[in-house]
Amino acid sequence: MLVSQCLTSVFYPMTTPTYPASPLNQILYGPPGTGKTHTTVDEALAILDPSFLAAHRDNRAMLKARFAELEASKHVRFVTFHQSFSYEDFVEGLRAEPNASGQLIFRPVDGVFKEICDSASIKVMVDTPSGKAFGAETTIWKMSLGNRYDENHIYEECIREGRLLLGWGLGRDFSAAASKEDISRFLGGDGQDGKSPRGLTAVNYFVREMKVGDLVIISDGNSKFRAVGEVTGGYRHMPRDEEGDEFAQSRTVKWLKVFNPSMDCSAILNNDFTQAALYKLGPRVIDRVKLAALLAASATDVLAQQGPRQRVLIIDEINRGNISRIFGELITLIEPSRRTGGDEPLSVVLPYSKRPFSVPDNLYLIGTMNTSDRSLTGLDIALRRRFVFKEMPPRPELLEAAVVDGISIKGLLTVMNQRIEALLDREHCLGHAYFLPLLKDRSMACLARIFRHEILPLLEEYFFEDWERIGWVLNDHRKPPANCFIVPSKNTVSGLFGDDFDGRVPGKSWQLNAAALTNVAAYLGVIDHRATVPAGELSGSVQEGTQANAAAQQRDA
Repeated sequence: MLVSQCLTSVFYPMTTPTYPASPLNQILYGPPGTGKTHTTVDEALAILDPSFLAAHRDNRAMLKARFAELEASKHVRFVTFHQSFSYEDFVEGLRAEPNASGQLIFRPVDGVFKEICDSASIKVMVDTPSGKAFGAETTIWKMSLGNRYDENHIYEECIREGRLLLGWGLGRDFSAAASKEDISRFLGGDGQDGKSPRGLTAVNYFVREMKVGDLVIISDGNSKFRAVGEVTGGYRHMPRDEEGDEFAQSRTVKWLKVFNPSMDCSAILNNDFTQAALYKLGPRVIDRVKLAALLAASATDVLAQQGPRQRVLIIDEINRGNISRIFGELITLIEPSRRTGGDEPLSVVLPYSKRPFSVPDNLYLIGTMNTSDRSLTGLDIALRRRFVFKEMPPRPELLEAAVVDGISIKGLLTVMNQRIEALLDREHCLGHAYFLPLLKDRSMACLARIFRHEILPLLEEYFFEDWERIGWVLNDHRKPPANCFIVPSKNTVSGLFGDDFDGRVPGKSWQLNAAALTNVAAYLGVIDHRATVPAGELSGSVQEGTQANAAAQQRDA
């Protein structure tokens, strides 16, 4: 089993739930391998479902399954910062989309932060009992009421006046149309398949097929909806000369539920909407049970049906992004006192959508920070002021039971970290998570894989390929050559370049002693160079490796 495979299947000891004292903004920081990302699962559950965490804190599989459910319902969102991550990715940006004429126009698109803020801020603006049950025979339509940004006044008019308005149809009157072919001719077509004008299908649905008693779900893009209504009147042509637009096709509607901001379509759908302006929602798309529950519930119960009120945004590697560029003007709004419901709430007008925006007080931000990537002292001071920092140090005590052929992994990690702290700093220590696979697989082969593929490459990065200092961490300078992980290369400058070579090259080169990876004495020597391997206590393969090293040491002597 590879080390990466070992890591995913290992039990991590649980932490004590912090809810309700969880800060709104927190950063878990520490060296690599200290369980920061792992702990975000516990912290998120402590906020969203503390009773479940308390009941199952010893069952990692159940905790991960519950976390996955919360991710699926978008109560938890996960994002990783990197050097190219921007404000447009995080808050909102512009995306080219075709308009009704097929021309590309740039429209604002929400980033992950704005999406979860909207989700946490949803309110039921209209809550009208339908007065009847909607059965399997009820036709349900998806409809767009203008674009959210440059045609939002259409939607606002429809909600205010209790009507539906369709922009297709060139503003013409279809009251006399008795068939789809009539509608096509009114639009300037010939009524033949393949030669129908644009918008024919939508106009035919709206004029002829939509019936009183049908339900209409108003979309907001492809992944959200903002209203549900019951059709109460037949088709009516409504000239729009004064308004100067073509939304002349009209029907009356009773709004049953109206949401602001819009609700995620997963609340009632099995997949996202399509871009068509008007179409029927089939049984594989709409979840009629969820829709019926939503319509029957009160405004308070509607939000309760969506799960916990809180939302959690996990920002992995938060210090790797350009904080000023990513957060922009919103860095002030995440302060607890500046949030909606805080002592001094603030809002800003976003640069692309030109709409007011604030951060709700039920959104929790959990960041992780690898201190070996960038020192805490170099972190944006604005971020430091607004986040609570929780240190995640290496915990060798969790490795108490990991003993491989007499090698105490707890002792091994402890002494290596002591040397790293003396040579570099505590921010570059080794995390205990690298060695957790040894709690289940206490073989020398697993330990050798961890050292070769995880520990030695990390030390190489820490010390910028200064192999002599790496050897100091491993105590190689006090061990017999056969027990050293890093040994001098047998290549010499004169042997490589000739005796008369006067170029400037390092005085000494180093190489990995692969045999030491399966040599018990090499690991014991990291802890104490005077340690010896008790006879008869080694497994067969390890004993053979140790004997081979001893023979090699005699040859070198």
